Amino acid sequence: MYTPARSIGGWIAASLFVAVAAGVATASAFSIITETQEIEIGRRADLEIQKRYGDLDDPALQAYVVSVGRRVIEAPGVRPYPYRFLVLDSPEVNAFAVPGGYVYVTRGMLAALASEAELAGILGHEIGHVSNRDGAQQLTKGLGLQVLTLGLAVASPGGRENAGAWMQVMNQLSTLILLGYSREAELEADGAAIAYLHSAGYDPQGVPRVLRRLRQRERLGGVTYPGVLSTHPDSGTRIARADTFASLAGSGPHAIGEDEYKSRLDGLAYGDRRDGERIRLYKAKGGETIVEVARTVLGDPGGAWELALLNGMDQGSVLRQGQLVKYAARDAPAGSIRP
Repeated sequence: MYTPARSIGGWIAASLFVAVAAGVATASAFSIITETQEIEIGRRADLEIQKRYGDLDDPALQAYVVSVGRRVIEAPGVRPYPYRFLVLDSPEVNAFAVPGGYVYVTRGMLAALASEAELAGILGHEIGHVSNRDGAQQLTKGLGLQVLTLGLAVASPGGRENAGAWMQVMNQLSTLILLGYSREAELEADGAAIAYLHSAGYDPQGVPRVLRRLRQRERLGGVTYPGVLSTHPDSGTRIARADTFASLAGSGPHAIGEDEYKSRLDGLAYGDRRDGERIRLYKAKGGETIVEVARTVLGDPGGAWELALLNGMDQGSVLRQGQLVKYAARDAPAGSIRP
């Protein structure tokens, strides 16, 4: 595993941070559902989720997301569930997890991200929820002591046909997916994600960067995923805290993977499939600005703000030679990167 170079003092500080953040993400868990029951609940919920959303028919992109997830779960402090990562065929900007290690990210979320480090941050955040057993705690809180009976009915071989019990569990999980967790649980998951990214060799700033951009999307009228919405009105405080934690994790040659990530998205359906738009790529000339790229690929320099948001940049960003810029179009064929 790659370890970024840093001073001895910085290394000690970062190591202590990783240990503390990983401990916070596991120490506060309380649930009367067993881990075995969690895994069975997750397995059954996975079937329902795939029926509801459908998985994305793109084996290469699915495999890429799995590879990033696998790299993250090798970090210290991750609870050893049989993790499964799946891209859902949904235009919503969303990511979530259910008990037992089932982690989901939508194609809408993939389109909104700008680097592999940001993808690792989103997956790490959801892995933090799983590792902290937040879903099981939410079920315990929502269903009370009856969760013991319901959990046994769902997870025991003789009770799998108990439709009433399963309906109650699934209703609670659906509420969780829709509304997200408490502010405290989200903060813990942020801290865990930053620790995981640091250990996996990714830039820990991937976490605050993606949180900041998702908040920007919401302010512009888009819908962001519950991991941001559930903390309002304190999302600014949450982002500032994530910035501080990421800085404590240490600086150095962490992996960001911007162009590598964007290259994986070429041809991805964008928005409502009925609109026929897909993600396409533009290879920038050295010194070009986002405004100039918007004029070239969109035919409208006024679209620079949207292009900047899609790529995690500012409208005034000056691009390096060969830097990839993703945009949405109906007519450009996949695999033909515009020069």
